[in-house]
Order: sequence, then C-alpha cells, then structure tokens
Amino acid sequence: MPAAAAFAVGAALASQHPSAPVTVTAAFVLWCALVAWRSGFWLFVVPAVLPLMSFAPWTGWVVFEEFDLLLWGVVAGCYLRKAMTPTPRNLHIGSRSARSDRVVVGLAIVFGIFTVKAFVHGLSVAGDGSFDWFQSYTDPLNSWRVFKPVLQAALIWPLLRMQIEQDADAAVRRLGAGMLAGLTVVTLAVVWERLAYIGLWDFSTRYRTTALFWEMHVGGAAIDVYMALATPFVAWGLWSARTPLRWAAVAPLALLTGYACMTTFSRGVYGAVGGSLVLLALLLRRKRLPRIRWRVVAGWALALALALEVVAVLGLGSFMRERMAASDRDLGGRVEHWQAGLGLLRHPTDWAFGIGLGRLPAAYAQATPKRAFPGDARFVPPSPGQSSGSVVLSGSRTPLDQYGLMTLTQRVSLHPVRPHEVAFDVRATVDAEVSVQLCEMHLLYPKRCQGGWVPVAAEVGTWRHVVMRLRGPLLDPGLAWAPRMGVFSIAVVNVGGVAELDNLSLVGPDRVELLTHRDFAEGLAGWFPAAQSYYVPWHIDNLYLELLIERGVFALLAFVLCMGWTLRRLFDAAGSGSPVAPFLMASLCGCWCVGLVSSVMDVPRVAFLMFLLMLCALEVTGLRRSVGSHRRGDAALA
Repeated sequence: MPAAAAFAVGAALASQHPSAPVTVTAAFVLWCALVAWRSGFWLFVVPAVLPLMSFAPWTGWVVFEEFDLLLWGVVAGCYLRKAMTPTPRNLHIGSRSARSDRVVVGLAIVFGIFTVKAFVHGLSVAGDGSFDWFQSYTDPLNSWRVFKPVLQAALIWPLLRMQIEQDADAAVRRLGAGMLAGLTVVTLAVVWERLAYIGLWDFSTRYRTTALFWEMHVGGAAIDVYMALATPFVAWGLWSARTPLRWAAVAPLALLTGYACMTTFSRGVYGAVGGSLVLLALLLRRKRLPRIRWRVVAGWALALALALEVVAVLGLGSFMRERMAASDRDLGGRVEHWQAGLGLLRHPTDWAFGIGLGRLPAAYAQATPKRAFPGDARFVPPSPGQSSGSVVLSGSRTPLDQYGLMTLTQRVSLHPVRPHEVAFDVRATVDAEVSVQLCEMHLLYPKRCQGGWVPVAAEVGTWRHVVMRLRGPLLDPGLAWAPRMGVFSIAVVNVGGVAELDNLSLVGPDRVELLTHRDFAEGLAGWFPAAQSYYVPWHIDNLYLELLIERGVFALLAFVLCMGWTLRRLFDAAGSGSPVAPFLMASLCGCWCVGLVSSVMDVPRVAFLMFLLMLCALEVTGLRRSVGSHRRGDAALA
C-alpha cells in the first residue's frame, strides 16, 4: 500500500533528524493527517514552503532534507484518503486524449526505466554500499539524492491528476498561489541577505545572492533555476487580478522579484527570465484585458519601476558590467568544462546508459586532477570501545587551476567580543596546515572574519592538543531586522595535507561554549561541508549534459521528447483560450533555457518543482482534450 510505505519511510527519516527528532516526527504525523483530511491543500503548501524546507547548515544533512518529509507526507496522506474514499474514474475519455496520454506515459516510462537503471548503476560503482545519514557528493547515497525527485514526482503524479480532474480551476489557483507565496519567501530572503551582508544598493562588490538555497554551498545555480520557474507566476498574479487591491498586493512582489533576479548577477537568469517574459507577452497578445484606467496607469508605473531597477543594477554598479565583459572568456572555459565532462563517457555503454546517477562529481574529479575537489571532510567512525568518532580534513590532492577550500562549518551566534579561543585535538600522518575562521557569513562570501592557522607535523598515531586565539576585527551580529549569521569553519589549506580532528571547542571571553556536537559522537550532525571560491567538479553546468552523462542518451532523448510534447500541448492550449497555459509555458521555457548553462537535476528541490510544473502542464492541457470532462475543463481553463 503506497500510503503505508510512504508513512514508514517518512517516519523513519523524521526519527533520525539530527536536531529535533521527536518534534519533527510529531510534525510529520500531523502533516500526514492534515493532507488526508484536506487532500487538495498540498498543492499550495508544497510550492509555498519549498524554499524553507531545508536546514542543511544546522543539521548537516546533504542527501536528505526536510522537504523530503513534506513530500512523503503528501504521498502518505493522499493515498490514504484515496484508499478510504475511492474516486470514480472518468471513463469517457476521447480518443485524442487517450493517444496523448499514451505518448506522455510512454515517454515517462522510458525516462523512468533508464533513470532507475542509472540509479542502480550509480550505487553499484560508488563503493561498498555503506550507509551513513551524513554522506555527501562522492558517497553511494548521492545516487539517491539525485534519484529522489524523479521517484517523488512519479508518486505524486496520480495525486495531481486526481486534483485536476476533480476541480481544475481550484487546483490551478492553489498551485499558483503557492508559487507566489514561495517566491515571496525567496525574495524577502534576498532582501535580508543583501541588507545584512552587503547593502541593498551595492552593485559593485562581487556578491551573488543565494537566498535559502543551501545546495549552493558547493556552487551551482539553484536560485537561478528557481527564479526562472517562479517569475512568470508573478505575471500570472498581475494578469488574473481583477480588482485594484489584488493587483496592488502582487505588484510589490514583482518589484522584489526583479530585484532578486538582478542581484543574482547571473547572465543565464537575465536571458532566461527576460526571454520567458517576451514569450509570455507574445502568447498573451491576443488576450487583451479591458482597458480599465487604473490598470493602465498602474501597469505603466510598475513597468517604469522595474526599468529603474534594471538601470540601477547595470548603471550604478560595476559587477555585472565586469561579468558581461568576461562572457567570451567564461564561455570558452565552460565549453572546455563540457568537453571534460563528455570525456567521462569512455565506452558505448556509458553513452547508452550513463555513468550512474550522482557519480559525475567523483568521476570528474578523478578524471581531471587539475579540476579536482579542493579538499574533503570525512567522518571516521569510533573504534571498538570508543563512544565518539573523529573527522578527517584534507586539502586538495594536487595543485588546482584555481584556489579553493573545502571547509567544515557550523552555525554559531555572533558576539562583538574578542578574543575567541579555539581548541581541538589533532593528529596527522602527513604535514598539514589547519586554518580556523569565525566569520559573519551567509553561505559563500565571508564579510568580516577572525582567524588563525597552525601547522601540524606528521606524527603517526600521536594526538596533540592545540589551543589558539583568533585574530581579527570585532564581529557584528547585525541589525535586529537584518541579523547576520556566524559561521565557524575549519579546513586543511595545504596541497596534500591531511589532519584528523576531534573535541573541537570555540569560546569567547566569557568561556561559554559556542559549538555543538564537538566530539562527533553523532557523526557529522550539526556540521556542514562547504566549498569556498572553487566549485568546478560538482556541476557540469548543463541540464542536458548531466542527463546524458549520468543517465545516457536514451534518458536524454525521452526527456527532450517529453519537453517537446509538453510545449506542443501548452501552445495548443494557449491558442485555444487557456489562461494558465502561457504562464506554464513561460515558466518551463525559462527553466530549460537556464539549463543550457546550468545544472538542474543535482538540486533536488528545484528539480522536483520542474517535474511538478511539467506534470501540471500535461494534466491541465490533457483535461481540455477529455470529452467526459469537457464542460468542467472549459469552465476552469478557458
């Protein structure tokens, strides 16, 4: 029974939550009950809280996240409701709809089969099959991390179809409202991040916002893909508003969205979002709204405000101009990066079936030593008779083309005092240089730091206790309405260096301990690995190449055909009067355009959102073709 299986998986995951297992388990049970009681509510909640449902910097989870619990709760609750109150299936389906559904299902099955094969292959080549709740990008469970959005989307597809068949209008409204709510969360997070760390109007400092997408701790384009998917829904909110009050409620979000897009300083976002809005304008050109005076005046005012945002970012700051000037050089580097990724496909079977889900980072780093990982952080289980383990930190194995670090971090509270004192036990089999920092930091860019470093000579088996005072300016906890987060980080900075650490401590002058999980008794709970300055091996920076390299040409072909089929259905629906089809088409086209220069599938939350919107597009347009649902579909969508 799907409900029981999903509940068991979710409950097991919740019970292992690193920070609050009892609270999280109780919340999961309540969420399952709520979904079973109000089965359509999830269509709003899932996109609304998607940006919030990951606390990786505090939990230490990389493979798992709280968003998984949300989706397992949806599956458990909805399938329980479906089992208790079975919905009669619509048997009056027109032949054209049936043919259309067969094409979609056939393509989905092909994509799913080759994805499952790549998942199994990825697990088999990753190592010994060991399990650890805190595995990372080179471990076997990274295959699961990349696979789970496909599985979750497949399980939710019948539930989405059921909601749309029951009331398409309400389902679309819930999904659209959820997208607007989630985008509000992201844009407010962007405003807070910039206000706290860089300033709202500083467009010259090299700082690119990441909001709440902690997956970007190793670089990537999570916020880029999300903004491309979500921005057209702001246009949907403005277009569908029929009163000045509703329009005025969405207009500030449009300004916030423009600011968030511009401060990513991503050329891919600029092109994809701009292109999707142009496409949207073309699709809506025949659907002119009545020329109500307030709407005309407000529309021109909003357009002027958005234009001023663009002028401010591009004209008042130098960062984006520098990035534009470097476009040719960056493109050459990216092409070289893509060629190195294609070089991983050494055999015909690799081209056909891929190298395995989640295996790209490890395979790329091994195949291109000058672009390998800048370091590693790995938990060492306790020896027999010991109650706690330790952590091994290493620097890059070989000199890299660019300088970078792999740090082990923990979130701490900031206090404007000095000196802070750090202590730890350490031993090394090769000489290592250990660097420690305490910074005002959100995710990628430190603002002000206190730090220090210590050389550790190789002495096999010998532990030594190190105490060091951090030097640097006073750290500012920020404003009450824009607080800054503190990040403690430790890393091995020399090439080839390796150090094993245990019993870490960070105290201020008051001698109050600021770190938790200091002895690694619970593995890497509370500790979050994060790269600094260098992110090349984790991403191939192309949606279609990551599909080809990890899943093979057949999976790529099935996905591309499904893209084309979805666009065809959306175009037909837009031409026949569906008001939601143009916005879904703009959203997906924006995502797939970002995918030309960015990876998508290696960020589970945004990958799931892409699949959810694709499925929604297919189901909404499929409903219009249904003879039995003709009247309901026209009322909802035309």
